[in-house]
Amino acid sequence: MTTPLVHTTRLTAAYRRYLQSANSCRFAHEVDESYTSATLLALLGRGVVEQRRAAALALGMLGDRRSVDALGRAISDDDRGVRLVADDSFRAVLVRDAAPLHHQQLLRVMHLNDGGEYAAALSPALILIDQAPTYAEAHHQLAICWHGLEDFVRAERAYQNCLWHCRFHYLAWQSLAKIRYLNGNLEKALQALDYCLDINPDLETARMQRRQIRRRMRQSDV
Repeated sequence: MTTPLVHTTRLTAAYRRYLQSANSCRFAHEVDESYTSATLLALLGRGVVEQRRAAALALGMLGDRRSVDALGRAISDDDRGVRLVADDSFRAVLVRDAAPLHHQQLLRVMHLNDGGEYAAALSPALILIDQAPTYAEAHHQLAICWHGLEDFVRAERAYQNCLWHCRFHYLAWQSLAKIRYLNGNLEKALQALDYCLDINPDLETARMQRRQIRRRMRQSDV
């Protein structure tokens, strides 16, 4: 119970220095010398605002898959600053949650998907999932491939696989809602968007999707 309190001043001081210098290497080193991941996770969940921001930032640099759920929950924190930092850290941990070789393979797939080269990304994405089946972001990138190729059945399955491995992946929930909307399953699309916004209440594009679906549902009732 006392460990987080012993280190609170060090964490706050390191965080303030980081805000002044933007020296992420120094911040990570200072935190790593004084904290365990368990302490950072405890501070993220119950610390004061500055501690939660600092813990979220540190976990993005030093955390592993054990940090994912806590960071996912912090994306809906009462403080907007905590939410923003936790979101960045959550995505950073998801992307590197694999062996270095698989991480590099994922970056290649992401680059192809970002460029709209879905067909080219498909084969390396399938190979990556075969090699690292629990890699949530790999499933998400495969889903993006299928989505871009308009194979909505496989896309929906891949988004669901991503969410099986990481239930806080709000972008997968949002994209799953798009697939369900295209398939005319409006109720389940709304359900997916509700999950998405519970995780990330700041995602305005999801709110716009939800309003669009509700308008369509009202029109169909007329």
